[in-house]
Amino acid sequence: MDYSAFRDGERDGWSSRANIYGDATARATLQTIPKLLDHARIFPRAKILDAGCGPGYVAATAKLLGADVEGIDFSEGMVEQAKTQFPDIKFSIADIENLPMRDGTFDAVLCNFVLFHVTDPERAIAEARRVLKPAGRFAFSQWLGPDRSECYQLLLDVIKSHADMARADPAPDAYALSNETHVSEMMQKAGFTDIKAEIVENILYAPGPSFFEFFMTFGVRVPLILHRQEVSVQASIREEIDEAASRYLSEGCYKIPMPSIVFSGLA
Repeated sequence: MDYSAFRDGERDGWSSRANIYGDATARATLQTIPKLLDHARIFPRAKILDAGCGPGYVAATAKLLGADVEGIDFSEGMVEQAKTQFPDIKFSIADIENLPMRDGTFDAVLCNFVLFHVTDPERAIAEARRVLKPAGRFAFSQWLGPDRSECYQLLLDVIKSHADMARADPAPDAYALSNETHVSEMMQKAGFTDIKAEIVENILYAPGPSFFEFFMTFGVRVPLILHRQEVSVQASIREEIDEAASRYLSEGCYKIPMPSIVFSGLA
């Protein structure tokens, strides 16, 4: 399957959101960073790669713990935002499916909500394994799917009842990496041992008045689908999503359970 159009849409979408990430996507993704770093077992002077660094929050947190960090992302806008926010950390444009680093370079590779945005997660996992030192650790996070996430259940129940999903560019299954058995098999195939999985009970704190409007800035996959729909369909989806989300609205803020899962393995 050719996922190149999906890849281009993801790269351009995240570049356009780089300067608003801190008050949109970060409202949920930052909550997973402590668990991600816990799984990576960071230590002073550890050499760390933040792969798919976005605006650099994982890299900056690892640096606060005393690690020697660098970050890469395929989005030029995200790399520029990371450099602006954290000028004392090295950030560069690169592809996590084809890392420009030598074998056995890092003590840990970290990916915070990254692998479901790439065209070949299995290759990205193999690349992480390649650049790790012996006994290095790989840790990555992923949203749980609609079967275990109130947020994604709400969104997808409405979207799938109205949208013509065939209009979206072909893309990998967004929730394949939410399945512990599947991920464990992928990581074992790449050569990882001591594989662990742990759920994080994230809560998405989204400002009102419209949850639909907020979520159109939160991620890229949903807008990539909805922008292909007729205007009337978009309007119906917006109305139903805001109605379904209303029960989570309190004092001008939506508080919606959006759990994630952290996986880790030993090289």
